[in-house]
Amino acid sequence: MNHSPLPLLGFVAWSGTGKTTLLERLIPRLVARGLRLGVLKHTHHAFDIDQPGKDSHRLRQAGAVQVMAASSLRHALIRETPEEEPSLEALLARFDASALDLLLIEGFKHRHFPKVELHRAAIGRPLLFPDDPDIVALVSDAPQATTLPRFGFDDLEAIADFICARLPSREPRQAPPPLRLCARLLAAVANPAGQTSLPGVLSQDETGLLLVRPVDEGRESANCRIELAPGHTALPPGERVMVRLPAEGSA
Repeated sequence: MNHSPLPLLGFVAWSGTGKTTLLERLIPRLVARGLRLGVLKHTHHAFDIDQPGKDSHRLRQAGAVQVMAASSLRHALIRETPEEEPSLEALLARFDASALDLLLIEGFKHRHFPKVELHRAAIGRPLLFPDDPDIVALVSDAPQATTLPRFGFDDLEAIADFICARLPSREPRQAPPPLRLCARLLAAVANPAGQTSLPGVLSQDETGLLLVRPVDEGRESANCRIELAPGHTALPPGERVMVRLPAEGSA
């Protein structure tokens, strides 16, 4: 039984049906509708997201059973669990439910939560939905005798409609604008007039980090504009900022 505070929707199928491929195509359509998505994927027991030779891998090889790699953009905790596979409930508890609208689950087909079954006739395996009352829809490459909503593998907009219709009502939220470029501010930006962007100079240090500093309009040539959030009266040095490059061919 699902007691998660977060809406869950699973995608289940026999191996080789294309669960990850479908999710990879479906997720951008859900994000475009303003959904904040998480994904939990069940995989084989020996998987490793770490890379041999990296510091985090070396520390694990030295004997650390939990290693967190963290940066200003993301972090990941790698935890060794050789004694027992974590339960679904324990894994769900690792997600920040307040930051998500929906958690998509790939696998865990024997657990109880709403699921969409994927089926391809060429795989030669039986359908799952006749024996699983938790399956709420079917994606297949051929018609099937069922009263469940059925979609083809290319019916991505219809599948997205079906998913959104199942979610609790929520306040409309626009999808975030695409990230153009991110950089570190080298000098403070005073913005008493509340401008949305100011001229800046973009450069790169020896480590590859993008750096940007503000300049006075007309006093120094600028190769970018620093984009500021509305209402910001100042930005301190070291702040992460958005920068907009000149359009190709413009002065």
